[in-house]
Amino acid sequence: MRRFLSTVVFLYAVASVATASSIYADLTGKWNLSIIFPNGPTPAIMVVSQKIDTLSGTLELGGERGPISGTVRGDSVFLAFSVTADNGDAMPFRGSAAVKEGDKIDGTLDVVGKAFPFSGAHEK
Repeated sequence: MRRFLSTVVFLYAVASVATASSIYADLTGKWNLSIIFPNGPTPAIMVVSQKIDTLSGTLELGGERGPISGTVRGDSVFLAFSVTADNGDAMPFRGSAAVKEGDKIDGTLDVVGKAFPFSGAHEK
């Protein structure tokens, strides 16, 4: 009976770890993005570290680099970052996206109440 219970506990632990790692899209690494602003597409580079469902890293946009944070729920991603405008003011961005095929991302960024689509690919 003891051996049976030990086996059940071990299998449950293995299944829990496997399930936890598979329910969050893995965004770790460098992403090449294109954000569609009114004056045309603007390239951006996002470098992400991920711990389970929490994202951190940097985003480079228009020559400015700043911290990025976010969360992952399945293939859904929620991001927040800010860049400094030409006048020195911080411009906060919030965004949501979906990871597709594990290495593509499509979503929308909201800045000052306006939504801008973006897409990108995981650099391999």
